[in-house]
Amino acid sequence: MVESSGEAPSRGRGRPPRLSRGQIVDAAVALVYRDPGAPLTIKRVAEAVESAPMALYRYFPDRDDLLYAVADRVASDMEFDRPTGSSWREELHEWMWMSLEHLRPYPQLLPYITSTRQPAWLPAIMLLTEILAPLELGDEDLALAVALVSTTIVGQATLAARRAPAPEMASVLREALDRADEGARARVGPVLAHLPGAFERLYDEVVESTIAALESLGGAPAGPAHAPGPGRRAVASTPLFSNPSPW
Repeated sequence: MVESSGEAPSRGRGRPPRLSRGQIVDAAVALVYRDPGAPLTIKRVAEAVESAPMALYRYFPDRDDLLYAVADRVASDMEFDRPTGSSWREELHEWMWMSLEHLRPYPQLLPYITSTRQPAWLPAIMLLTEILAPLELGDEDLALAVALVSTTIVGQATLAARRAPAPEMASVLREALDRADEGARARVGPVLAHLPGAFERLYDEVVESTIAALESLGGAPAGPAHAPGPGRRAVASTPLFSNPSPW
Protein backbone atom coordinates (compact mmCIF):
# COMPACT_ATOMS: atom_id res chain seq x y z
CA MET A 1 0.00 0.00 0.00
CA VAL A 2 2.93 2.33 0.74
CA GLU A 3 5.14 3.08 -2.22
CA SER A 4 8.57 4.58 -1.89
CA SER A 5 9.41 7.69 -3.85
CA GLY A 6 12.85 6.29 -4.64
CA GLU A 7 16.18 5.90 -2.92
CA ALA A 8 17.87 8.84 -1.32
CA PRO A 9 20.62 10.40 -3.43
CA SER A 10 24.13 9.14 -2.74
CA ARG A 11 26.18 11.19 -0.34
CA GLY A 12 29.81 11.68 0.50
CA ARG A 13 31.41 10.39 3.66
CA GLY A 14 30.37 12.46 6.68
CA ARG A 15 27.64 14.35 4.86
CA PRO A 16 24.06 14.13 6.20
CA PRO A 17 21.57 12.24 4.03
CA ARG A 18 19.65 14.33 1.54
CA LEU A 19 15.91 14.17 2.05
CA SER A 20 12.86 15.11 0.08
CA ARG A 21 9.36 15.93 1.22
CA GLY A 22 8.09 12.82 -0.56
CA GLN A 23 10.55 10.52 1.23
CA ILE A 24 9.51 11.89 4.59
CA VAL A 25 5.80 11.44 3.84
CA ASP A 26 6.44 7.89 2.58
CA ALA A 27 8.17 7.01 5.84
CA ALA A 28 5.43 8.61 7.94
CA VAL A 29 2.64 6.75 6.11
CA ALA A 30 4.51 3.46 6.66
CA LEU A 31 4.86 4.20 10.40
CA VAL A 32 1.16 4.94 10.84
CA TYR A 33 0.17 1.87 8.86
CA ARG A 34 2.43 -0.46 10.86
CA ASP A 35 1.47 0.92 14.28
CA PRO A 36 -1.84 2.86 14.13
CA GLY A 37 -1.95 3.40 17.89
CA ALA A 38 1.47 5.04 18.24
CA PRO A 39 1.39 8.84 17.89
CA LEU A 40 3.18 10.04 14.78
CA THR A 41 5.90 12.40 15.97
CA ILE A 42 8.65 14.32 14.24
CA LYS A 43 11.17 12.29 16.25
CA ARG A 44 9.81 8.92 15.08
CA VAL A 45 9.70 10.01 11.45
CA ALA A 46 13.22 11.44 11.68
CA GLU A 47 14.48 8.11 13.02
CA ALA A 48 12.73 6.29 10.17
CA VAL A 49 14.55 8.38 7.55
CA GLU A 50 17.82 8.30 9.54
CA SER A 51 17.91 12.04 10.04
CA ALA A 52 17.88 14.56 12.85
CA PRO A 53 14.46 15.92 13.87
CA MET A 54 15.52 19.48 13.10
CA ALA A 55 16.18 18.51 9.47
CA LEU A 56 12.49 17.69 9.00
CA TYR A 57 11.47 21.20 10.00
CA ARG A 58 12.97 22.42 6.74
CA TYR A 59 10.09 20.65 4.99
CA PHE A 60 7.35 20.80 7.63
CA PRO A 61 7.04 23.83 9.95
CA ASP A 62 5.36 21.76 12.66
CA ARG A 63 3.85 18.36 13.43
CA ASP A 64 0.39 19.36 12.22
CA ASP A 65 1.80 20.30 8.83
CA LEU A 66 3.40 16.85 8.59
CA LEU A 67 0.17 15.12 9.61
CA TYR A 68 -1.80 17.05 6.99
CA ALA A 69 0.70 15.98 4.33
CA VAL A 70 0.47 12.34 5.42
CA ALA A 71 -3.33 12.51 5.51
CA ASP A 72 -3.37 14.01 2.01
CA ARG A 73 -1.23 11.12 0.77
CA VAL A 74 -3.59 8.56 2.28
CA ALA A 75 -6.63 10.31 0.79
CA SER A 76 -5.07 10.71 -2.66
CA ASP A 77 -4.14 7.01 -2.67
CA MET A 78 -7.85 6.13 -2.81
CA GLU A 79 -7.52 5.56 -6.55
CA PHE A 80 -9.22 2.17 -6.76
CA ASP A 81 -10.17 0.43 -9.94
CA ARG A 82 -13.82 0.94 -10.71
CA PRO A 83 -15.92 -1.79 -9.05
CA THR A 84 -17.31 -4.46 -11.37
CA GLY A 85 -20.90 -4.60 -10.12
CA SER A 86 -23.76 -5.03 -12.57
CA SER A 87 -25.45 -1.82 -11.39
CA TRP A 88 -24.49 1.52 -9.87
CA ARG A 89 -25.90 0.26 -6.56
CA GLU A 90 -23.55 -2.74 -6.47
CA GLU A 91 -20.61 -0.60 -7.58
CA LEU A 92 -21.30 1.98 -4.88
CA HIS A 93 -21.74 -0.72 -2.23
CA GLU A 94 -18.33 -2.20 -3.10
CA TRP A 95 -16.64 1.20 -3.42
CA MET A 96 -17.87 2.35 0.01
CA TRP A 97 -16.51 -0.83 1.60
CA MET A 98 -13.15 -0.45 -0.17
CA SER A 99 -12.95 3.16 0.99
CA LEU A 100 -13.66 2.27 4.61
CA GLU A 101 -11.07 -0.52 4.57
CA HIS A 102 -8.54 1.92 3.08
CA LEU A 103 -9.08 4.46 5.88
CA ARG A 104 -9.40 1.98 8.75
CA PRO A 105 -5.63 1.60 9.40
CA TYR A 106 -5.16 5.37 9.87
CA PRO A 107 -7.35 6.42 12.85
CA GLN A 108 -5.10 9.24 14.00
CA LEU A 109 -5.14 10.81 10.53
CA LEU A 110 -8.94 11.01 10.20
CA PRO A 111 -9.28 14.49 11.76
CA TYR A 112 -6.70 15.75 9.26
CA ILE A 113 -8.27 13.93 6.32
CA THR A 114 -11.65 15.50 7.02
CA SER A 115 -10.24 19.04 7.19
CA THR A 116 -7.69 18.93 4.38
CA ARG A 117 -7.45 22.01 2.16
CA GLN A 118 -5.64 20.12 -0.59
CA PRO A 119 -7.21 18.42 -3.66
CA ALA A 120 -6.38 14.99 -2.25
CA TRP A 121 -9.97 13.79 -2.58
CA LEU A 122 -10.25 14.62 -6.28
CA PRO A 123 -9.49 11.09 -7.65
CA ALA A 124 -12.09 9.58 -5.31
CA ILE A 125 -14.67 12.22 -6.25
CA MET A 126 -14.07 11.64 -9.95
CA LEU A 127 -14.67 7.90 -9.63
CA LEU A 128 -17.71 8.46 -7.42
CA THR A 129 -19.32 10.76 -10.00
CA GLU A 130 -18.78 8.08 -12.64
CA ILE A 131 -20.46 5.45 -10.47
CA LEU A 132 -23.43 7.77 -9.81
CA ALA A 133 -23.83 8.82 -13.46
CA PRO A 134 -26.84 6.49 -14.07
CA LEU A 135 -28.84 8.54 -11.56
CA GLU A 136 -28.67 11.46 -14.01
CA LEU A 137 -28.54 14.01 -11.20
CA GLY A 138 -28.15 17.71 -11.80
CA ASP A 139 -24.93 19.32 -10.66
CA GLU A 140 -26.38 20.54 -7.37
CA ASP A 141 -27.89 17.18 -6.45
CA LEU A 142 -24.75 15.32 -7.59
CA ALA A 143 -22.69 17.50 -5.27
CA LEU A 144 -25.09 16.60 -2.45
CA ALA A 145 -24.76 12.90 -3.32
CA VAL A 146 -20.95 13.12 -3.25
CA ALA A 147 -21.07 14.88 0.12
CA LEU A 148 -23.51 12.30 1.47
CA VAL A 149 -21.35 9.33 0.47
CA SER A 150 -18.07 10.97 1.53
CA THR A 151 -19.26 11.95 5.00
CA THR A 152 -20.77 8.52 5.52
CA ILE A 153 -17.45 6.81 4.82
CA VAL A 154 -15.28 9.14 6.88
CA GLY A 155 -17.84 9.39 9.63
CA GLN A 156 -18.11 5.63 10.03
CA ALA A 157 -14.32 5.27 9.93
CA THR A 158 -14.09 7.89 12.71
CA LEU A 159 -16.74 6.10 14.75
CA ALA A 160 -14.97 2.76 14.36
CA ALA A 161 -11.64 4.31 15.38
CA ARG A 162 -13.01 5.90 18.55
CA ARG A 163 -15.32 3.10 19.66
CA ALA A 164 -14.09 0.98 22.55
CA PRO A 165 -13.49 -2.73 21.85
CA ALA A 166 -16.71 -4.72 22.07
CA PRO A 167 -15.74 -6.76 25.20
CA GLU A 168 -14.71 -3.61 27.06
CA MET A 169 -17.88 -1.78 26.05
CA ALA A 170 -20.06 -4.73 27.07
CA SER A 171 -18.36 -5.03 30.45
CA VAL A 172 -18.84 -1.33 31.29
CA LEU A 173 -22.48 -1.39 30.19
CA ARG A 174 -23.22 -4.55 32.19
CA GLU A 175 -21.74 -2.99 35.33
CA ALA A 176 -23.89 0.09 34.86
CA LEU A 177 -26.98 -2.02 34.19
CA ASP A 178 -26.42 -3.99 37.40
CA ARG A 179 -27.03 -0.74 39.31
CA ALA A 180 -30.30 -0.06 37.49
CA ASP A 181 -33.76 -1.15 38.62
CA GLU A 182 -35.15 -4.55 37.75
CA GLY A 183 -37.44 -3.25 35.02
CA ALA A 184 -34.58 -1.53 33.22
CA ARG A 185 -32.44 -4.65 33.44
CA ALA A 186 -35.23 -6.73 31.92
CA ARG A 187 -35.68 -4.29 29.02
CA VAL A 188 -32.08 -3.45 28.26
CA GLY A 189 -30.26 -6.66 29.17
CA PRO A 190 -31.18 -8.55 25.96
CA VAL A 191 -30.23 -5.49 23.88
CA LEU A 192 -26.76 -5.30 25.43
CA ALA A 193 -26.18 -8.93 24.59
CA HIS A 194 -26.61 -8.15 20.90
CA LEU A 195 -24.84 -4.79 20.85
CA PRO A 196 -21.36 -6.06 19.81
CA GLY A 197 -22.93 -7.89 16.88
CA ALA A 198 -24.93 -4.80 15.97
CA PHE A 199 -21.76 -2.78 15.54
CA GLU A 200 -20.40 -5.49 13.24
CA ARG A 201 -23.53 -5.12 11.09
CA LEU A 202 -23.66 -1.34 11.28
CA TYR A 203 -21.75 -0.34 8.18
CA ASP A 204 -23.72 -2.62 5.86
CA GLU A 205 -26.88 -1.01 7.20
CA VAL A 206 -25.50 2.50 6.73
CA VAL A 207 -24.35 1.74 3.18
CA GLU A 208 -27.77 0.38 2.25
CA SER A 209 -29.44 3.42 3.82
CA THR A 210 -27.15 5.73 1.85
CA ILE A 211 -28.06 3.96 -1.39
CA ALA A 212 -31.74 4.30 -0.50
CA ALA A 213 -31.27 8.03 0.08
CA LEU A 214 -29.58 8.42 -3.30
CA GLU A 215 -32.35 6.49 -5.01
CA SER A 216 -34.84 8.90 -3.49
CA LEU A 217 -32.75 11.88 -4.55
CA GLY A 218 -32.56 10.68 -8.13
CA GLY A 219 -36.08 9.32 -8.33
CA ALA A 220 -34.70 5.90 -9.30
CA PRO A 221 -36.74 2.78 -8.52
CA ALA A 222 -35.50 1.01 -5.43
CA GLY A 223 -33.14 -1.83 -6.19
CA PRO A 224 -32.71 -5.08 -4.27
CA ALA A 225 -30.74 -5.16 -1.06
CA HIS A 226 -27.10 -6.01 -1.70
CA ALA A 227 -25.35 -9.04 -0.31
CA PRO A 228 -22.93 -8.08 2.48
CA GLY A 229 -19.22 -8.64 2.13
CA PRO A 230 -17.49 -11.87 3.22
CA GLY A 231 -18.18 -12.72 6.82
CA ARG A 232 -20.87 -10.06 7.18
CA ARG A 233 -24.51 -10.73 7.98
CA ALA A 234 -27.26 -9.52 5.69
CA VAL A 235 -29.34 -6.67 7.10
CA ALA A 236 -32.58 -5.05 6.08
CA SER A 237 -32.38 -1.94 3.94
CA THR A 238 -34.16 0.74 5.95
CA PRO A 239 -33.92 4.54 5.74
CA LEU A 240 -31.99 4.98 8.99
CA PHE A 241 -29.11 7.05 7.66
CA SER A 242 -26.63 7.99 10.33
CA ASN A 243 -23.59 10.19 9.87
CA PRO A 244 -21.38 11.14 12.82
CA SER A 245 -18.69 12.75 10.67
CA PRO A 246 -17.46 16.28 11.48
CA TRP A 247 -17.59 17.15 7.77
